[in-house]
Amino acid sequence: MKTIKTLFLFVGMLVSSATMAQEFNKKDINGMWKRSDGLIITISGVGTFEEGGNALVFGVGNSGWSQSCVKRCWKFREIQYKEGNQWSANNKMYMPTGDYTKDDGIVTIKMADDKKSFTAGGFTYYKY
Repeated sequence: MKTIKTLFLFVGMLVSSATMAQEFNKKDINGMWKRSDGLIITISGVGTFEEGGNALVFGVGNSGWSQSCVKRCWKFREIQYKEGNQWSANNKMYMPTGDYTKDDGIVTIKMADDKKSFTAGGFTYYKY
């Protein structure tokens, strides 16, 4: 009898965790986000354009670059939904001292299960 109770408890835990698993939609990344250092960005267009289409990130300051940028700052472009809780984006780097911009690789954006934050490029962004 104790084995049956244990089995039911185990099955109940599996069913409970399966129903609590979060479903992600490519549009979940859209919205305003505040980075852990205070920078606020807006992501717009993911899932709006054709499949594989590009999304936009709007920052603050001149031409979307943060005015608080001292040595280097980064901006995500061409955000695309991959699967589950992950998106990818081209990383653009800007150096205001030389007014220099270049591509700086691909960054993976990973959203938290509660959809209230994501991590990318070593920073955490919170729903704003």
